Amino acid sequence: MEAESSRPASGRWTTRDILTFVVFNLIIVFVTMAAKMIEDMLLAPQNTFFVGSWLFPLLSTPFYVVMADRIGKQGVLAASILVFGVLYTFMGGLYCAPVAVVGAIVGELVMWGKGSYHDIKRIVGGYIVYWVTFGFYGIMPYLLFREAYMEQLGTYYEAADVAAMVAQYTELPWILLMMAMFAAGTLVGGLIGSKFLKKHVRKAKIA
Repeated sequence: MEAESSRPASGRWTTRDILTFVVFNLIIVFVTMAAKMIEDMLLAPQNTFFVGSWLFPLLSTPFYVVMADRIGKQGVLAASILVFGVLYTFMGGLYCAPVAVVGAIVGELVMWGKGSYHDIKRIVGGYIVYWVTFGFYGIMPYLLFREAYMEQLGTYYEAADVAAMVAQYTELPWILLMMAMFAAGTLVGGLIGSKFLKKHVRKAKIA
């Protein structure tokens, strides 16, 4: 309670909030990208679907939980969604920008209300929106330019891998499974993050 009362009452982000946001999002991006690289080295493309969908949020959510609670102000989730959206946009996925904007708006609506960024359940629930948005970065190319995208994939992957990837990102049962795995990984990561937050960060009064 003392740690929370030491925070400024204003809803404006401080320099410390911005620094916290930058550092933690750099960690999240690094962890996610590193996990993706290792996954690609070890698994066939059609099998990464069954690992990354829960592993990425599991690894990232603990960092997000601590960051969201430490900043504790509106805009944390929206800004986090936009970070990945901008990153993927600059990597060539121009369609990611509007997806990120929609995700950011939905995310902040989910987090609307006083104290939402100090409520672990709200934080974790909001972060599921982050990963659903992330999932749509993979879905959108098949919806917008399926044939051209499949042809591009065919230059890198075997036909069986391409066929599996198309099914995973276009057929509803597979999409729902992906979203469920995103949610499961986020929930487990949130549990880890909440325990660390309560036992170490808040106990140490790190504001």
